[in-house]
Amino acid sequence: MITTIALDLDNTLLTSDKTISPRTETVLKQLHQAGKRIVLCTGRPIKAIQPFLKQLALTKPTDYSITFNGGLVQQNTTGDVLARKSVTKANIQPLYDYAKANGFPLDIIDLTQVYSIKELGKSPYEAFMNGLMPFSDVSFADLPADDQFGKVVSAYDDVDKIQANLPQIVTDNFHVVPSRRNLLEYLPAGTDKSAGLKALLANFNEDFSNLMAFGDEENDLGMLKAAKVGVAMANAIPVVKAATTDETLSNDDDGVAVFLENYFD
Repeated sequence: MITTIALDLDNTLLTSDKTISPRTETVLKQLHQAGKRIVLCTGRPIKAIQPFLKQLALTKPTDYSITFNGGLVQQNTTGDVLARKSVTKANIQPLYDYAKANGFPLDIIDLTQVYSIKELGKSPYEAFMNGLMPFSDVSFADLPADDQFGKVVSAYDDVDKIQANLPQIVTDNFHVVPSRRNLLEYLPAGTDKSAGLKALLANFNEDFSNLMAFGDEENDLGMLKAAKVGVAMANAIPVVKAATTDETLSNDDDGVAVFLENYFD
């Protein structure tokens, strides 16, 4: 039985204008009230998705979110951590050295803020976040050495080229995956959305046979493949469509709502 519905945000749950449509909001609230877990799964920190959690009224003690693309599982209202993977400044050093040598930006995110490494140049990531997280422009030397970071990102036009040429010292320490066409994410090794969902489901004595997941991009592949019902959006990249059991309409055509209405009718 499906007990848990996992939803990627950008270009899946959210429309192109970064909102949840009224139809989708209604369907998700109805399913939540009927006892289904609605789990937002995103690369963003939980602080940056609070407006969506409030809109969907995901405030029960059993309501959790998967953030940092699977690296952090948190209770929505208390922020209590169920599972966490992170990296340190020392882990990031080889990535910083490579970015500096090859001229691309890095933004480094912890639980409360984003550090833009100023000597690498300002990226579009702050504009993309649109005020949902505070940003600090710092040199890498001034990055806190004792902090635990959820991920690092490169917002850059040619992320495919960056990913293809990363040295092994970087790929050994990070799971590197695009989350958008121009956003490359560096996650703690072994981290993806399926890892976070596995921990969450286990907390309720459940497994992937209880999971339905929706997504559109490469960073959604783990959870889409693992889920009993994996649903690709019509706007998903081809590799996602090839890996899923089902497909629905696009994020701008209420694809999530339409599939859920038909499945749970």
